[in-house]
Amino acid sequence: MLVQVRRYPTINPLLSEIADFERQVAKVFDSFLSGEAQVSRSYAPPMDIVENDNETLVVTALSGMSKDDVKISVENDILTISGTRKENQLPEKARWVRNEIRTGQFTRSIRLPKGTDSGKISAEMNDGLLKIVLPKAEEVKPREIRVQ
Repeated sequence: MLVQVRRYPTINPLLSEIADFERQVAKVFDSFLSGEAQVSRSYAPPMDIVENDNETLVVTALSGMSKDDVKISVENDILTISGTRKENQLPEKARWVRNEIRTGQFTRSIRLPKGTDSGKISAEMNDGLLKIVLPKAEEVKPREIRVQ
């Protein structure tokens, strides 16, 4: 019995590109049919949340944005980060070859962890990363009790 094995190049990357293209075309046609002049593009920036004994750290990737482009609020134990990433302006007579950077308005909300001292929340923006520190209240921090 002779077994013949043939190797074919993978087409998964090509299929992904085709699916992305189809989604973009569908957005364009949907905007024309609904009467919108522009295609609305919004996104949700990626977020990491890390916790230790003293605090919870929320890190959101907002590359290309300044602190003036971002709004942070806390209401009813919900932390909300919102803002708008402006679209990159093309030089005169230029055209997009590839356009993957998401632009538009975004909003991300998370419930504050139990025991967060909301009066001491702080935030800083550095190198495109927004870091929000959610300190824990003293009564919820772990503590050691000595036996006497």
